[in-house]
Amino acid sequence: MENQDARKPLGTRNDLNSKLPMPSKLRPPGPVKRAMSPELCRPTKRSRLDSNTSQQFSKSYSGSLPSSNLKTSVPERPKPTGVATRSTAVVRPTTKSANSVPSTSKAARSKSESSSNAGFKKPVSSSVPKAPTGGSKKRPAWDLKGRLQDMEEVLASRNQMSSTLHSQLESYNQRINMLESQNNHLSGTVAQAEKQTTQASAEISDLQRRLREADDEFNTTRRKLQQELDDITFTKSTLERQKESLNGELEAAQQQINGLRTSVAQMTSAQAGISAELEATKLCLEQASKECRMKDTEIALLKKNLKDRDDTIEDYHCKFREHESVRRKLHNNIQELKGNIRVFCRVRPLLGDELGPDRDGDVHHMNFPDIDQKIIELEKLGDVSMNESTLAGHRRGNKYDFSFDRVFQPASTQKEVFEEISQLVQSALDGYNVCIFAYGQTGSGKTFTMQGPDLNDEEKVGMIPRSVAQIFQSVRELQTKGWQYDMEASFLEIYNETIRDLLSNGKEDKYEIKLHGPNSNEVTVTNLTLVNISSEDQINNLLARASDNRAVAETKCNEHSSRSHSVFRLKLTGNNKHTNEICQGTLNLVDLAGSERLKESGSEGQRLKETLCINKSLSNLGNVIMALANKDSHIPYRNSKLTYLLQNSLGGNSKTLMFVNVSPREENFQETLNSLRFATKVNNCNIGTAQKKSK
Repeated sequence: MENQDARKPLGTRNDLNSKLPMPSKLRPPGPVKRAMSPELCRPTKRSRLDSNTSQQFSKSYSGSLPSSNLKTSVPERPKPTGVATRSTAVVRPTTKSANSVPSTSKAARSKSESSSNAGFKKPVSSSVPKAPTGGSKKRPAWDLKGRLQDMEEVLASRNQMSSTLHSQLESYNQRINMLESQNNHLSGTVAQAEKQTTQASAEISDLQRRLREADDEFNTTRRKLQQELDDITFTKSTLERQKESLNGELEAAQQQINGLRTSVAQMTSAQAGISAELEATKLCLEQASKECRMKDTEIALLKKNLKDRDDTIEDYHCKFREHESVRRKLHNNIQELKGNIRVFCRVRPLLGDELGPDRDGDVHHMNFPDIDQKIIELEKLGDVSMNESTLAGHRRGNKYDFSFDRVFQPASTQKEVFEEISQLVQSALDGYNVCIFAYGQTGSGKTFTMQGPDLNDEEKVGMIPRSVAQIFQSVRELQTKGWQYDMEASFLEIYNETIRDLLSNGKEDKYEIKLHGPNSNEVTVTNLTLVNISSEDQINNLLARASDNRAVAETKCNEHSSRSHSVFRLKLTGNNKHTNEICQGTLNLVDLAGSERLKESGSEGQRLKETLCINKSLSNLGNVIMALANKDSHIPYRNSKLTYLLQNSLGGNSKTLMFVNVSPREENFQETLNSLRFATKVNNCNIGTAQKKSK
């Protein structure tokens, strides 16, 4: 930004250091009376004063004129008050007197003019008159009138020079004003051009976007038209085949017509016989009329029976609502026959680089020999350093057999897996505590099984979204039978033996596990976020938020390893307005953190601490299950936050299902054996009979 003072015309600048010549404000001296003779006059004090004054004026004139208003005046000679005294001394003017104006050299005047015009680019014209040079005779010091005349000539020349400079200054000011107006005009033009350029750029971007959209629409239309053309071509070929078929049918119909003509001739001959039969038919019609009257009487009787049937159906509807309670009991009996704690084994498929060079996807060291899909067979292809006597499976040479309630092969889909647990989810609506959790080493597919990689992919969504969808569908069906349900959801994780609320909005509270009420064993978590659920979309939003907040990290065993146990809990409270029956069930869906050995995981620092806490909690989970299997008097639920939180879902008052997820990689053979051994112990555990929770 330019200085505003610099944009003013030259004539208006307040610059004390300007070197422009300013008009002098010298006043001519007053009238002076001459002495009779310089030789006869004494030097008086007034003469000395005049001499000094002349010297000052000469110095002021010989130098450059300052820009300030210099006022130089020659004092008037006072009138004589008395007789002048004579003096024998004679005042002799020196040769270097400063009062002599003509003695000013040309160099000094040139220097003064150059210094005065230093602020201008164009030099002052040489037509300005110059002061008298040294060619004239020096005036004596007492000749003030002559000296004054010389000074007036110099003043006139200076005034002429000043007027010339003023005219040049005005022309320069006019030119500056013109340039400033042009600059303002060009600045506005440039701003307008920049604005137009910005608008043009926006229009170009919009046109490019519209062009891309048009290209996409064109490609879509072209594909659509191509598909329609293919459909028309296919339809044409189909119609041609139909035409050929119809031509064949037409020929057959013509042959049939010829046969019918022959039949008509035969029927004409048979008409006489039919007439005779018509008479017999009339007799039969009279007999049928009698029967119709009997039927009317029977219809009236049937209507009465139908009314009785309607009353019976209404009674059946009432009994049907009562049968729902019976169905719940029978369903629970079936689940108890299957076992209140069940174990499913799921083998994930080979992924990415695990497929090998042939990329056939076959797992060579695992076999599934039975048709019922309840046995998995492992074959040791390489050296496995482990105590073989500790394995729970049946060893036959280098093979190990494990039997579970169901074994899912690598090609099994999420839908097939959920069909096996759907009846167990129904038990939660019937008022039972249900716990489904996934166990296995890191990278074995636990999170994929429980939650799925994408909530928008219907083929790959996990057990949690599918369970919630089934619950909402069952709730809608049960509404016709008088049932109304309230659903309350929570989602937490246990990280390094610390509870975290996955549904909180960034707030950090202290979460503690407590038993609700003095005479109740219901487990609650203080300060935990509880959300009332009314739609499936609401659940999906909660799952997406919890997935973003969950603690995951990269290890040598898995690039995105879950470093915590996540627990999704859905509390269901039902009320039947017809039977006044109330039930309360809880569905716990748990995705355990991946078990792994420290040697294999290569954990250090924070990862090492996480691995130790994970393995400790999983070990305590095994101890609790073993204590339940042995029917010990003391069950060590409080040894870890995980077992303490799930104590109502692992004990006798619950239905429990464990997914043991195993990896198909041969490098994980030892971890697979450990997981299957633990799952076999759980499968052999009998935790008793589950009890329905009602109010």
